[in-house]
Amino acid sequence: KVRNKAYFLTMDRSHTTARTVVVDDTTDTFDLKALVSACIHLARRGGAIITEEHEKGQLDAHNKKVTGDTRAISEMAANEVLTVADGRAQDAIITSLRGMFPNLRIVGEEDDELVPGNEQPSTWSDVSLIEHPFDVPSHLNESLTAADVCLWVDPLDGTKEFVMGNLANVSVLIGIALRDRPVAGVILQPFVGSDGGDVTYGAIDVGVFHNGERVDIETKCPSDTIIVMSGKHKDDGGRLSVAVGRLDPTPQVLSLNACGNKMLRVILGEASAHLQGPGASRWDTCAGEALLMALGGVVTSLDGIPYQYTHGICYDNANGFIASRSPELHSRLLEALSIYE
Repeated sequence: KVRNKAYFLTMDRSHTTARTVVVDDTTDTFDLKALVSACIHLARRGGAIITEEHEKGQLDAHNKKVTGDTRAISEMAANEVLTVADGRAQDAIITSLRGMFPNLRIVGEEDDELVPGNEQPSTWSDVSLIEHPFDVPSHLNESLTAADVCLWVDPLDGTKEFVMGNLANVSVLIGIALRDRPVAGVILQPFVGSDGGDVTYGAIDVGVFHNGERVDIETKCPSDTIIVMSGKHKDDGGRLSVAVGRLDPTPQVLSLNACGNKMLRVILGEASAHLQGPGASRWDTCAGEALLMALGGVVTSLDGIPYQYTHGICYDNANGFIASRSPELHSRLLEALSIYE
């Protein structure tokens, strides 16, 4: 049997070295370290496209769901807004993934007709393998078959924030699901930090890393309860705000926008939980859910049911979700939500 070899070029201070990862097309089993490394590179590539389009200043922002909508972008729902950057970034990410992993199933946020199809795909020679320890258990690698793996891509999470200039809220999300549940993810913030943006990535049973440094489960957690949620829910008297008000002691509420941005606050220990009403989709949550679970956190619908990331089925998180850093807080939030009238 013939195997294809993917060559990763990595730089150190004195020379360039080539590392080889074997991708076995005869068994269609994926190497998780190689897959995550590719996703990091492609998230950065998507981020570079997003920053490039921002610098051009011609975003062609419009409502992708309603043709001819003349409302201001600020009046549209977050999941209605599309720019040229969304389509270009998805094109680059998914075209490249399909070239590197021909049998990989992928779901992208934008419909095919909204993606231009003009981006040159990245190849293995463009990808740097993760250099720090990233030890994947053998049972996990052996489970990553083409039949059981699906990637969920949001090429530009926070498009409305992007158009309105709230650039720190923007991210590129690539989640990896195994047997319909999140197992690994990459979140890139293209306008935060330097060198192409801040990147957070990891996998269950491996760990979570922020710009190459391991995120510590114990120390990276707020001492007080901090709930992050959209400003529109904070004091609207709805189910989320009422539930937060029932918690004792009363938590601090941090108002932010963009799903990936809010989940990242919990992952990095800047918030204790993220409450979200209906409106997000699987590509908004797959990466963040995997990283949060890798840190011992919990993500479910507002009714306590985990979402299934099943290719070809409904992709809406129709019952909202809770993303909590600890199971104990998650249980308290579910109880508070259950008594809403």
